Amino acid sequence: MRSRRTIAYAVLAALVLGLAIVVGWATGPRTGGLDGQWEAEAVAGEVVGDRALVATDSNVAIDLVTGTRITLGSVTGGTKAIGGGRMLVLRDGTLDGAGLDGRSRWTWQGPPAHRLTLVAASPEATVVQACGGTPLACRLVGIGGNGAQSWTTPQPTGAGTAAPVVGGNGDLPTVGALPTEDGSLLLIDPATSRIVLRERATASVGRNGALVLDVSSGTGCHRTTYPTLDTPTSATTTGTCAQLDGASHDTTTLARRSQPWWWPFGNGRATLEVGGRHTGQVVGDDPLRTLRIDDDGLTVLEGDVVRRYAWVSGG
Repeated sequence: MRSRRTIAYAVLAALVLGLAIVVGWATGPRTGGLDGQWEAEAVAGEVVGDRALVATDSNVAIDLVTGTRITLGSVTGGTKAIGGGRMLVLRDGTLDGAGLDGRSRWTWQGPPAHRLTLVAASPEATVVQACGGTPLACRLVGIGGNGAQSWTTPQPTGAGTAAPVVGGNGDLPTVGALPTEDGSLLLIDPATSRIVLRERATASVGRNGALVLDVSSGTGCHRTTYPTLDTPTSATTTGTCAQLDGASHDTTTLARRSQPWWWPFGNGRATLEVGGRHTGQVVGDDPLRTLRIDDDGLTVLEGDVVRRYAWVSGG
């Protein structure tokens, strides 16, 4: 009789445990507000230009929008950048390029005894600053999408040998910018080599490589954004220029651990909460890291996998 009670208690305990597991699964946190688009094996590296996850020990990258895997073969080391739909690696007087769509790859050799610096990149061309000679002088070189030189022009004397404005994370502007001695800026069109002068401003690189010029005054901030040299847009605020930054970066993510409120054991599952213009959450078994946010979706690193999600309607 006692053994039957023992068995009954054991069965009851098993049923209770099983029920708790089922209820925990049913009420636990889940990915929501997002639709999965693709996943790819990750590489150990950092995000470059807000567009690609680039390996640290090799020139392999994953496009964070399409999931395409890009490689420059045996090319290693160098300064890595993203621009004009290309991954670019500058090293020892040589520029290597690979299309983020995985369809093109090329190498351009710079002039001997010249220091090369990346300036800008558009779909039509990549601009490189080449400085050398005695006395030291610089010129600008446009390199087409197939790696062939498409144009060259002396760097205007007003800019001397000044370094160009580029993004701090390897993001190249779609319009080149060279500061002059009086604080004004020379803007360069990669497609045509055309150069125009603009008033004194603070230059930076914005979303998708657009060149951003800010002019602050006692009455506020005036911002001009250049996706291309011929298609600028303007915005003005009575506050600081940083307030305009807030208006263009209003989707945020917060990483935390989550679990059902009634479950006291463990530390929950990795959760990435999305708030602001878009809302939703990603839940996974491995640590989560945001790689890219844009108006089309969210790209996340989960363990050794990169996943892309699209916002659902109303998300």
